[in-house]
Amino acid sequence: MPKFRRLSTEEMAAMRSYRRGTVDLTEYSAFLQHLGVGDGGEILLDAGDVKRTVKRRLTRAAHLSGKDVRYRRTEGNVVRFEVRPGPE
Repeated sequence: MPKFRRLSTEEMAAMRSYRRGTVDLTEYSAFLQHLGVGDGGEILLDAGDVKRTVKRRLTRAAHLSGKDVRYRRTEGNVVRFEVRPGPE
């Protein structure tokens, strides 16, 4: 059974001060800038990279630049994708 507890005022203040969405997407945006609709790309992940996180960041960068990405199934530490037209 899970255990429930009330957070203190200090814990609530710390939780509120935590800012989401402060990730630097410059590298992702710069890479996408050189790709057009229909082009493909590949990202080789380092040991500390998480595939799901890299995909989420690439998707955010694509949407910010008016594009979309479609991922292809891969094995191991590789992310492959195709650039698609962005949502209108």
